[in-house]
Amino acid sequence: MKEVQELADLREIQSVHMIGIGGIGMSALAHILLDQGIRVFGSDREESDTTRRLRDRGAVIMIGHQASNVRSVDWLVYSAAIPKDNPEREEALLQKIPEMDRASLLGKIMKLYPHSVAVAGSHGKTTTTALLSCLLEWAELDPTVLVGGYLNEISGNVKVGKSPYLVTEACEYHGSFLRFPPRIGIVLNIDLDHLDYFENLAAIQAVFGDFVAQLPPEGLLVMNGDDENSAHLSRVAACPVIRVGLCDNCDLKASQLEVDTTGCYSFDVHFRGKPLGRFSLGIPGKHHIHNGLTSLAVALELGVSPHHLKETLPKFRGLHRRFESLGNWQDVTVVDDYAHHPAEILATLQTARSAVSPKGKVYCIFQPHTYTRTLALLSEFADALALADGVVVTDIFAAREPDRGLIHSQDLVKEIRIRGGKAVYAPLPEDSAREAASLATAGDMILTVGAGPVNELAPLLEKQLKAMEMDNA
Repeated sequence: MKEVQELADLREIQSVHMIGIGGIGMSALAHILLDQGIRVFGSDREESDTTRRLRDRGAVIMIGHQASNVRSVDWLVYSAAIPKDNPEREEALLQKIPEMDRASLLGKIMKLYPHSVAVAGSHGKTTTTALLSCLLEWAELDPTVLVGGYLNEISGNVKVGKSPYLVTEACEYHGSFLRFPPRIGIVLNIDLDHLDYFENLAAIQAVFGDFVAQLPPEGLLVMNGDDENSAHLSRVAACPVIRVGLCDNCDLKASQLEVDTTGCYSFDVHFRGKPLGRFSLGIPGKHHIHNGLTSLAVALELGVSPHHLKETLPKFRGLHRRFESLGNWQDVTVVDDYAHHPAEILATLQTARSAVSPKGKVYCIFQPHTYTRTLALLSEFADALALADGVVVTDIFAAREPDRGLIHSQDLVKEIRIRGGKAVYAPLPEDSAREAASLATAGDMILTVGAGPVNELAPLLEKQLKAMEMDNA
């Protein structure tokens, strides 16, 4: 296998083949390569809006993975989900086409941007990346943006700017973010996750430490000063550190918290004792205070004025699948959230509680995501979900994993019930919607929760809720 060309050759590359081009991360890179004038070929398992948008821009995309898809190109790029025995990777090997994974390509692209920002952390990466990107965009800094969700402000998951600024998510899975060379690194928090790769929390903390240690001396680390699992990071950083949070030793601190009837918070902000004013969030949930503070810290570092940030912070209304309202039928609000970790589910339930009336109830349709995560964090999932007024658990969404018969959704239902919660198992989409709709009355909220396609239940919930109205008429 030939060595991958160095960065200096990036603009000399004429063509690239991308396996898994329809994924949210790969598609973003494809758009950037197209903007660089590079011919993009690719393949994916199925057609999607993402592949259609790329095709409209000139990408040549094949559906299905087969050796004949691989043409004579300069590079082959693959996503983390693509194994070595993929026929297209094997064909590239035969043709002696140099290959690299998605993270390595993004790392090379980042070197083109002197002011690159990598947003890392177990929870909140997508929202913080989106929020920070909007703050910089509204300050007319014209950043290049790669975000792991659909953001209305950029009409997608990627925007190619003309400035030296770039903002991207940085995932710890498989140590992907160790291939990134940001000037500014963000660590939102550290939690137990991706246990199909990491052995334990110590291993996760270690890889975040490696990420921070790579930041240049002239760079910046912005970290959560309230997160005990992240405390060691300031000791390994060779660059300046800004701690954000609520505790007294934070550099950028929020105080005098207030919450409105929609669950959105406002707070006073001080930077190392200096008052910056009162700021308000436009998205509900107390956990977003840290996401907001982190975004403010970076925007201030990049020269955006506190006055401008006070005006623009409330404008951010979130993004697709992050506490996103899907509709309201018979006065029952249906909200979707991407939460797929116990800590995220807890935050989502707390946000939902603040968004309904005191008498309103919160019900949850939960689709567990991956067998390893469900098995490893079974007790924690049950603890969080037991706080809902009722839970409907669907089958586990396997994602990249085989079913080894070690865990089942009914195990989670049992654990929720042991904790005094109300839970049922409903494997079919129609059953899930019917069970949830039968629980709800006017003023209640139904959450669809998970990283799989659980949000697609919205039309079924609408049908069931409207049918119940007719039955009661």
